[in-house]
Amino acid sequence: MNRISSLPRVMLGSWPTPLQPADQLSQQLGCRLFIKREDMTGLGGGGNKARKLEFQLGQAVKSGVTHIITTGAVQSNHAQLTAGAARKLGLQPHLVLSGQPDTQRRGNLYLDHLMDSELTFVSPPADRPPLEVINEVMVEVANKITREGGNPCIIPEGGTDALGTVGYILAVEELVEQLRALQMDSKRMLIVVATGTCGTHAGLIAGANVTSSRFDILGVSVSGNTQIKIEKTARIARETLQLAGYDNTINEGQVWIEDGFIGSRYADITEECRNAIYVSARSEGIFLDPVYTGKAMAALIHMGQSGQLSKYDGVIFVHTGGFPLLFNYDSAIV
Repeated sequence: MNRISSLPRVMLGSWPTPLQPADQLSQQLGCRLFIKREDMTGLGGGGNKARKLEFQLGQAVKSGVTHIITTGAVQSNHAQLTAGAARKLGLQPHLVLSGQPDTQRRGNLYLDHLMDSELTFVSPPADRPPLEVINEVMVEVANKITREGGNPCIIPEGGTDALGTVGYILAVEELVEQLRALQMDSKRMLIVVATGTCGTHAGLIAGANVTSSRFDILGVSVSGNTQIKIEKTARIARETLQLAGYDNTINEGQVWIEDGFIGSRYADITEECRNAIYVSARSEGIFLDPVYTGKAMAALIHMGQSGQLSKYDGVIFVHTGGFPLLFNYDSAIV
């Protein structure tokens, strides 16, 4: 039995987010394309993390939390949105960011400062797993807040845990209703999404599983080891279904990840990504970022040009946000 409605939740976004036809890009892909505008959630700079934060901060508010702690790269979309959500709820954000501070304060870091987020910058040593070091620092920050009389809550990197991922089961239900209104709910569709910490990808898989939708779901990797991502995505999808009250299960064979568009490393701009940013802006007036959505669109354009989309009745590109990143990477894109 579905238990999602019984979970604590705060409303942070405007739902449903639009599902927009992309007619100009459709012609280039040779397949009907829709863009699910998760960048238009109405929270902070916009993005997919709002759905996760509604449940994570719902639990935090119920627990009487005063401070929200999370992590990400210096230009993290997730960190910026978490700070915005915290401010919306009257809570103090503290961001533990991996990397060196940028004195120019551009992009998401500028927005972090604008919201008066407390910031801690960490450069993990080469001989230790970076996230392990970051998590230790977040615990230290939480302990300090507790000693000073506060009640902190740590949100994991990317907002990726079963509680947050529940939000994407609801996103798939929302998407099915939008396709029904277009009389496309029974069609074979491909969903394409950038995958970093794997939570949104896992939620889409879980949602498609319980709605019995005819969706193939492709996660375009932006970093890391693909096999580890496959294992993590399947695990989070299973945990999310269990938390939501479903008996369904997910195995690793149900996780599809494309890892050919990462480039040399995370946040490295590739020529394919740069081209996808130009194509989307000049075809649809839609702006993609160079770290996540640009690389996912690069993969989709490649699939269209190589004829891999011919078996689908339509494609849904999940726009996960990241618009502020353009103002940090501008000279590297132009």
